Amino acid sequence: MANNDTWFDAFFQAVTSSQEFKAVVENDWGEDMEKAIKKMDSAIEKASTIPQKLKKQFDTKEAKEVWQSMHSFQPQSEMKTDKKDQETTLDIYYPEVKNPDTFGFLWVAWMDDLKETLKQDFIKPLQFKFMVEKLEWESKNETDKKVKDEKTKLYSKIYEVYKQFKVSIPIGMLFYGPPGTWKTFITKKLAEELWAGLIKKSVWEFGSSYMHQTSKNIKDFFEWAKKASEKWPIILFLDEIDSLVSKRTNNIDANKAEEVSQFLQEFNNLSEAKNLIVIAATNRPDHLDSAILRSGRFDKKIYIWAPDFEARKELFKMYIEKVKRPHKMLDYETLATLTEGYVAADIEAICDDVSRDASKTILEIWHSLSDKNINLSEIASKLDNHFITMELLKQSIIGTVSSLKMVDMSIYDDWKNSLK
Repeated sequence: MANNDTWFDAFFQAVTSSQEFKAVVENDWGEDMEKAIKKMDSAIEKASTIPQKLKKQFDTKEAKEVWQSMHSFQPQSEMKTDKKDQETTLDIYYPEVKNPDTFGFLWVAWMDDLKETLKQDFIKPLQFKFMVEKLEWESKNETDKKVKDEKTKLYSKIYEVYKQFKVSIPIGMLFYGPPGTWKTFITKKLAEELWAGLIKKSVWEFGSSYMHQTSKNIKDFFEWAKKASEKWPIILFLDEIDSLVSKRTNNIDANKAEEVSQFLQEFNNLSEAKNLIVIAATNRPDHLDSAILRSGRFDKKIYIWAPDFEARKELFKMYIEKVKRPHKMLDYETLATLTEGYVAADIEAICDDVSRDASKTILEIWHSLSDKNINLSEIASKLDNHFITMELLKQSIIGTVSSLKMVDMSIYDDWKNSLK
């Protein structure tokens, strides 16, 4: 490096001392050359003071807050990998009784057989288990409460007798059925019945364009979920499970095989998390890899079907009458007849649509209040004449295409028969 520098210095000295270079300089600069150099030096000196002036002018508390707000965001992939920090990224829904009439299974309008099965085989055993564990924890941390300790011992004894029968509680359940049949909604209501936290995840969110990152995302997510279940019972709801654990074929690429294996491995480790239950949902059970269906994983496979005549009546009542939407002269039997082949999501959308139509005039009335010459008493009288009517509902039904129109319903019967 020193030799190169010496060579360049010699070359520069030779060029600048040549007669040709001096002639060019004298032609271009003449007597003003010295002045020009001084001017450049002065400009450089002034420029060097700019950062100090800017710092003095903008180095304020307000400026710092603005800068931090603009630069504080980091992409998910660049965030710290510390588990304690990452735990806050989990979106956990905890039950809250805002309206007792809509809490838990009271707000599920049909599937009485399913609700009873879930209560007997799933809800009651888990409620019992969660309660005993909670009481035992409280007993260890509040030893001065003698009465509670005695009650805890009795509950624990009852639970020990129950455990002798080796009744297994499913670690995982699979909800399958056509789209719009409330698989997510039923899971939320099940969490409310259990007083469990709910973590919802669409499994395509695990995906990444980076090599092995999807598998790492799966592993990290299950670790966070297990950590959360140490503090409170958790239901982990995995939507569109078929997009992750689809059938493996001879043509499957290595990355996909790795992702499926990682998911199965994490599922196998769920026995470490006493208070974590996994519920998965799919519209295409026939696309699932057979490994995920074996015993010890999704032991309960529950078909969530479209609502029948009585259920559709209840759904209309639920979304209009029970939520106290203004209505007049509704014939629920006719509405149920007109919506044969419609699912719960369709009926919910119809009721929302007619509510918007029925309330449009109210918005117009509100807007007209800006007119200084408006008759206020006349406006007040108009507020009593807005209702959801049969005519509005019929129009909405005609304009709503059933979610089942493009669905091959034979998929579900064929798949159910294949399990026998």
